[in-house]
Amino acid sequence: MLLSLERRFADVSVTLLVVLAALIYGCAAPAPKGIADWHDAVLAVREQSGTTFRGVNDLVREAQLNRAANLPNLKEPDFQPGLDAQSVATWNRAFDSLADYSSALSTLLAPGLASGVGDSTKQLAESIATSAKSDVFTQRPGLASALGKLGEKLASLAAEQSARSIMAQTDNAVRDVLDQMARMIYDDSGGTQSGVYQILHASWIVKSDEVRVEFLRAPPTEKRNVAGRYATILEQRDASEAAQPGRRWFDGYSSSHRQHP
Repeated sequence: MLLSLERRFADVSVTLLVVLAALIYGCAAPAPKGIADWHDAVLAVREQSGTTFRGVNDLVREAQLNRAANLPNLKEPDFQPGLDAQSVATWNRAFDSLADYSSALSTLLAPGLASGVGDSTKQLAESIATSAKSDVFTQRPGLASALGKLGEKLASLAAEQSARSIMAQTDNAVRDVLDQMARMIYDDSGGTQSGVYQILHASWIVKSDEVRVEFLRAPPTEKRNVAGRYATILEQRDASEAAQPGRRWFDGYSSSHRQHP
């Protein structure tokens, strides 16, 4: 069972390493240079983050199943997902708003469409404002507020006929949205760590502790093999945590928004 789990864990960890690097560290997702690239990157990371979140929940579920073997009975609280459905829905709704925003910018920057800037901006503002009021943001009032302010700012610019000017004036609001989303991935502002990164870190600890316990129970002839698996887990853990958690990915998106063509 442990060997099977380890193989599955290794497969999942590859995805986690690549995508979390993009989400947290910014080393695998260079900041897009153009608005079209910015829009494409938003869509790509939304899709990649879904894979990441499913991977995290898979790791958490494996740990729960291993723990269940020693439980006297089964209870629903023992099988709660690492990332609950509402948190994932909140993330997706925020990304949808950013995707709508970047898509609208791509359209507004197209030659010959200046006459439609006002109406398009107004429609976009209404859409984002509606999203900000959604119940999915109940547990993330900061993100709801940031999206609401972006919607308000866009509404105030409905008469603006320059897409570039709109981008410049919404820059702070977009940065606030990205900041709130970054906190869902990693947040230590309250003196304690929380977010997807912390859940992943805890999963590594559970995984390594399982092998440490197996080592104590293993006969001398098996200890070397168990020790080898433990060393592999440590290498995988260190690789995923080698870079210090930062904001480079989200900061890169903020910078690319400011450096619009």
